Amino acid sequence: MLLLPTIIDISRACGLSKSTVSRVLNNHPHVSEDSRAKVMEAVQKLGYVRNLHGVQLRLQESRNIGVLIPDVEHPFFSQLVSALSRSLSSRGYRLVIYQTEYSQEYEREVYARLRCREIDAVIVVYSHYNEKEIQEFIGTGVAIICNEAMEGEFLDVFRLDEQDAVYQATIYLLSKGRCRLLFGMDHKTLLQEKRWLGFQQALQDSGEPCLESQCHSGLITMEDGYAWGERLFASTTWPDGIITGSDYVAAGLLKAAEKHGVSIPEQVSVIGFDNHPVGQMTSPELTTIPNCIPEMTKDVTECLVQRLEGVRSAPLVRTYKTSLIIRQSG
Repeated sequence: MLLLPTIIDISRACGLSKSTVSRVLNNHPHVSEDSRAKVMEAVQKLGYVRNLHGVQLRLQESRNIGVLIPDVEHPFFSQLVSALSRSLSSRGYRLVIYQTEYSQEYEREVYARLRCREIDAVIVVYSHYNEKEIQEFIGTGVAIICNEAMEGEFLDVFRLDEQDAVYQATIYLLSKGRCRLLFGMDHKTLLQEKRWLGFQQALQDSGEPCLESQCHSGLITMEDGYAWGERLFASTTWPDGIITGSDYVAAGLLKAAEKHGVSIPEQVSVIGFDNHPVGQMTSPELTTIPNCIPEMTKDVTECLVQRLEGVRSAPLVRTYKTSLIIRQSG
């Protein structure tokens, strides 16, 4: 009869106490890196893994892939998760959604679940950490960066060229004679900073000044966009061009403009982001910067399957270019 490895077996194999082994398996922070490495080496050698009920089983796939997102109700994240779920399902995997609500502690808990093999891999759509930190958290586990503006030094990265996308949108507004421009973002993340850099670069390349006051943050929902528009259009001086972080924020701006009698795009041009269907329901229809969800999803799935099948190589980095969809609001 085949005997399954236990914590005692790992303790003997690595020469450490059962309590130390237990702390490592539970991702306890107060363990030396040397001890952690010895335990994980023994875990791999013996094929030990816990399931959710604490039963020791031979290493096997759960066919579950975690995805880390901050907010499932955010239009972009819901679109991306839906596409990933369909793509992974076609390859026999189930997507498990972990909504962090921007919690660093919860994000680390998901990485600990990966180390304990409760999930086979994790797709990181939003993170508080850099690549090196994520790699340290997951140990020998598989993690793929999808959408975050990371460099691919330690992990596979699939990302939109956020800086170029906003650069092109800004140049477009400037070419239409717009010069009093504003840029809206949600939280100040690396991805959002890339967009802001594109905005700044376009103004600088065109010989226009760019001030920090032209950047507005904390804009996520349609309600945020409406409140922003209320403040902007209630004043005596308006911007004549606005680039937002999502079509939902842009839709809120359009509603506020209508209330205050501001004509779009005659007086103010508004550009959204993500090419969400809501942008074709607004009046006027939204000019927008599309994401590359279909291509990104396909490539992430293929890379993930290869990694789970044991294919090892230097981290794969794929950057997607996009171009403005011009409708009526721009």
